[in-house]
Amino acid sequence: MSGRGAERILLLIEWIATRDAPFTFTEVVEALALPKSSALASLRLLVDQGYLSQGTNRRYELIRLPGQPDAGGAGQGTLRRIARAILQDMVAEAGESGFLAVLGEGQTVRYLIKLLPSREIRYDRDVDVPRRPHQVSAGIALLTGFDDDALAAYAAAEHAAGRLTDTQALLDKVAAARASGAHVNPRGIVEGAAGISAPVRDAQGRVIAALNIAGPADRLAEHFDHVTAIVRRGAAALEEAIAMGQPTRPHSQDKTGEQTR
Repeated sequence: MSGRGAERILLLIEWIATRDAPFTFTEVVEALALPKSSALASLRLLVDQGYLSQGTNRRYELIRLPGQPDAGGAGQGTLRRIARAILQDMVAEAGESGFLAVLGEGQTVRYLIKLLPSREIRYDRDVDVPRRPHQVSAGIALLTGFDDDALAAYAAAEHAAGRLTDTQALLDKVAAARASGAHVNPRGIVEGAAGISAPVRDAQGRVIAALNIAGPADRLAEHFDHVTAIVRRGAAALEEAIAMGQPTRPHSQDKTGEQTR
């Protein structure tokens, strides 16, 4: 691509980012004074790369901006950058460990950020160990983004593989998490740990991540309602920040230890 072509792509992306409704090819040509051939080539490139979609009415619609995650989980740098400040505040307010999780390759839970509280006894998790979504609270939150058919297929596959014994219990957990906007796991697969998670949706309403607060089960049990509220507020703040393209700070900041994956 020539330097002029790259410049046109950048101008087009900047213009699209200001739009709050689908747009036509003609609108692009008129707004940016582009040659029709260049405008069409640029739009086709953005469609091919998964940034735009084109409906049957021939209008284009923004799916994601550069750096935002696509349906396959790529491009998560923006998500990690925006979420970090919000998660720091959640950890400071809850006094427990915080995690940002997404669905990775093979439908495993992948942790993008791990933040630890400034206290002597705290929960730590090996974020490099793959987890199946139904095994952890963040995974249940991520499963709320599956439609009924996809969720049933996932449950059946996990049952057939011997990783899930009660498919109906999983369906009930996901339904409850959808209804309440959060999932509380009083006893995790790590002995003595508990976790609370909420799904995070993009501007199109798709679940792209989950925020999780985890800690010693007995200690967290004393504050389930309080921590659940923190997690819900954090997820709402992250959704707003994703839509705006920059972090918001709904909680007071505190000093935390940080590790990203």
